[in-house]
Amino acid sequence: MTIYRVIDLESFPRRNYYDYFMATDTTFEMTVKIDVTRAVKKCKDESISFYAYSIFNLTRSVNKIPNLRYAHVDKQLVEWQELVPTFTTFNQETTLFYSLWLEGLTDYKSVDREYKKLIKDYANTTDIAPMGDAPPNVVNISSIPWMHFEHFSSHPGAIKNNLTPMITSGKYEKVGSQLLMPVNIKVHHATVDGYHVTLFFEILQREMNR
Repeated sequence: MTIYRVIDLESFPRRNYYDYFMATDTTFEMTVKIDVTRAVKKCKDESISFYAYSIFNLTRSVNKIPNLRYAHVDKQLVEWQELVPTFTTFNQETTLFYSLWLEGLTDYKSVDREYKKLIKDYANTTDIAPMGDAPPNVVNISSIPWMHFEHFSSHPGAIKNNLTPMITSGKYEKVGSQLLMPVNIKVHHATVDGYHVTLFFEILQREMNR
């Protein structure tokens, strides 16, 4: 649902920070290794796509932090009621990725079912966005499942002061007794600080441990 509330900047607690970092258009990113040992086992036991399960938990974690749900609509700062995921997937024949999106799904099993349906429906697409325009209230999720990285960096420059969170995950790898997956999140400093990113990773780890 594209429901939001307009933020009154006059009473906005971080107004000074918002103005400062909007003027400098400052973004920052952080990569953290998440323990996915339990999540991988759960997905295997229940025949669930690990990527679909990750998309569900990444989106769920983002939505629990208001600062990650801010956006600009009609030149106003707003807070979305919820974000929905856009996510990249891969065409094996062309070796090109494409973006899909999910909306209105509240549990991991329904996300898994819809994800598998979309992957089947668009398996042969040659369009970067075969579903057309995504909703405006999105969190961008992508995966590099072939590589376990220490850090990932992306610098989109087309949209100035873009507040939409961008999340990229990598290949999980066994480290000791754990399976660790790198997760990178890119945010705008006008609305998000290191504290909020720390909360995101703490929540994500709890969700992946369920």
